[in-house]
Amino acid sequence: MSVQAAIAGDLAMSCARCGAVNLARRSRGGGWTLACAQCGAILERTAARSLDAALACASAAFLLLIPANLYPLMTTYALGASRQSHMISTAGAMLKDGRPGVAVAISLFLVVFPLVRFGLLTVVLGRLKLDRPAPWLGRAFRWANELQAWAMADVFLLALVVTYARLATTISVSLDLGAYCLIGAGILTLFTRATLDKAAIWEAIAPARLPPRAPTLACEGCGLVLPTSEEGHACPRCAVIVHARKPGGVRRAAALTLAGLLLYIPANIYPIATLPIGFTPTQYTVLEGVKDLISAHLLGLGLLVFTASFLIPTVKLVGLAWCVISVLRRSAKRLVLKSRVYELVDEIGRWSMIDPFVIGAFVPIMAYNDIISARAQPAVEAFTFVVILTMLAARSFDPRLIWDAARSAS
Repeated sequence: MSVQAAIAGDLAMSCARCGAVNLARRSRGGGWTLACAQCGAILERTAARSLDAALACASAAFLLLIPANLYPLMTTYALGASRQSHMISTAGAMLKDGRPGVAVAISLFLVVFPLVRFGLLTVVLGRLKLDRPAPWLGRAFRWANELQAWAMADVFLLALVVTYARLATTISVSLDLGAYCLIGAGILTLFTRATLDKAAIWEAIAPARLPPRAPTLACEGCGLVLPTSEEGHACPRCAVIVHARKPGGVRRAAALTLAGLLLYIPANIYPIATLPIGFTPTQYTVLEGVKDLISAHLLGLGLLVFTASFLIPTVKLVGLAWCVISVLRRSAKRLVLKSRVYELVDEIGRWSMIDPFVIGAFVPIMAYNDIISARAQPAVEAFTFVVILTMLAARSFDPRLIWDAARSAS
């Protein structure tokens, strides 16, 4: 079924935030928004979204990511010599400094996951455009959606801006072809998300049936509403194993949040990098790096790094702890606010990777001698794992349990 044919008709959508099943009739004309009747979460927004635009953006992003990985990103000039950086050299710099965990994470976030995500999107949307369905399209689209948070070309783009602006105050630096391709890919990443109507794509892959009168549950992968008898079986649309709620979600989220909190302390206390600012090797903690940007009259970038590296991790840890405690206490207060806090935590977590990306971008192009050189320090490993652990905690937690716990207490 084409996307255009799936636009109209009765629609049953389960809210991923509170679990309420919403019934609606989609309209063929104009942009419209469907919000959950219980918690107000946006279930679908069709304005400015189309298959053609999403396919164009996704395929262009995929094509631009190839030269972005092959060609140099930046070149610095000092002492009559030059140094260049590539996307993969960001990870290589971490490996050379004895940070293999960070090197693997950066390789996945910058090279592997973006190419896989946009390759899958291009294939899925292209086959739907040509009206060539296949039984594996649901699984492929689910994988592409799951990689959305972990494919961080757009996050690295901001890190590249911070790196270039800071270097330009003390050393000659230029952007190369790879950087311009990355800029295009990063922008197209945002446009792909803005133009992709996921609900319509799922409908085109396999139309949702109206739920039976018997109790129902919703597939976590694609939101398909199914009878409870389907629990433990593979979803007929995306092939994920269906559960009424994420098994062990509260325990895993609590454990991962606690681990992130314990690592957050050394991540902020110990140096995260040694950078040759002003041709003087200086060790920086997260907050000292922010102060350095502000002292270099880069106030906007300083506030950006402070938000990404300090404020966002703090909000994530506090927000996740609040949601977990709410379930354990069976609190019935501020349910809508807690749902929105969870949504915020789940959305912003990836942007904290700016600091590790900046350090990885600095190191390969500032390797001239003992004075003009940059090195990753131990806190970068702790900080990277804080980001990963809190992202995993948010994805392990099931926000519908907040509403379940409140109902069980009444």
